[in-house]
Amino acid sequence: MIGLGNPTQPHQTLKTRWLALLALGLIGLWQITEHLVPRRIAPQMSEMIVAARTMQSAMSVLRAEKQARGLLQPLDIDINQTGMIGAEYTGITTTLGELPAKRTATNPDLAALIVKLLSTLSLPKGAPVVVVISGSFVGADIATLAALEVLDLRPILIASLSASMWGANDPSFNLLDILSALRQRGIIKTKPFAAVIGGEGAIGAGMDKAGLAALRASAERENISLVDARPVSVMIDQLMAKVLQALPPGQKPAAVINVGGALIGLGTCRESYEMPPGLLPKPVCHDGTPGLVFRLAEQGIPMLNVLNMRRLAIEYGLPFDPVPLPLPGNNMAIYGQIRESPEEADARGKRQ
Repeated sequence: MIGLGNPTQPHQTLKTRWLALLALGLIGLWQITEHLVPRRIAPQMSEMIVAARTMQSAMSVLRAEKQARGLLQPLDIDINQTGMIGAEYTGITTTLGELPAKRTATNPDLAALIVKLLSTLSLPKGAPVVVVISGSFVGADIATLAALEVLDLRPILIASLSASMWGANDPSFNLLDILSALRQRGIIKTKPFAAVIGGEGAIGAGMDKAGLAALRASAERENISLVDARPVSVMIDQLMAKVLQALPPGQKPAAVINVGGALIGLGTCRESYEMPPGLLPKPVCHDGTPGLVFRLAEQGIPMLNVLNMRRLAIEYGLPFDPVPLPLPGNNMAIYGQIRESPEEADARGKRQ
């Protein structure tokens, strides 16, 4: 038939035009909002960027160090080649470990997050902070020290040397050796003032004899006091006495931090196994032996728990097991909506 055409064509053309106009209007509204609505960034943006970049520097050092020693894990294990991931099992390996969780702890933004959390406590510069770390989460250990140092706080550091799978479990390059390498290159400044072997009973019961000897040799080489009293309650008493000696007379720690699952940190309280990550209220132990961190927190000292990486990632907006690792400053959940670039924030921090 002739002359009928397509009766739906005018309607479709009108609809397309309206959709195009609507899209243009939404784009315009978005542009206006971008300019008129102020974006919020974290007040500690400069410190957060510095801490995250300290993590990146630590990776460069550890990657090169492990490569030179033949200890750098292959790509299927240390996907981002951070140098912060150990072997599956060695003579100083204590328990099972989740490889994706260990890799999550290597994210430089974890250091920025710890800066952000600690900043909410408004601690004065130079304030003493008791920190218990284990060899299990190398990334989280370094992130915590980077955060404390950029905030000019004074860590009183106690290290549990053995590690779960994929942690600092190379006997010839264990946690003390890692920290020493980073200090020698000026990445961090903090040195442990005391250490324990870790593992069963926190004394390495049942551990490989050669592995035990390597850990003891590292402590002796670094001139770090190794506490090995039994039972655990006595060991924690001795560590508490050492902490008090490291404090000015009559002064309490301004905060206490637990990194990883060291027995000396949280102890054997049932409640310690249920603790979420992050800043926590005053804990209570109904059954078991409270660890050093637990005992100090029971006195009302603010406590930060850096453990359970999967839950921490979900609650604070960190990607779980990211590949590649994010660049510092781009995670809005950590840094806020950033109007300035990380480079600009870094420059602003140097001017202040």
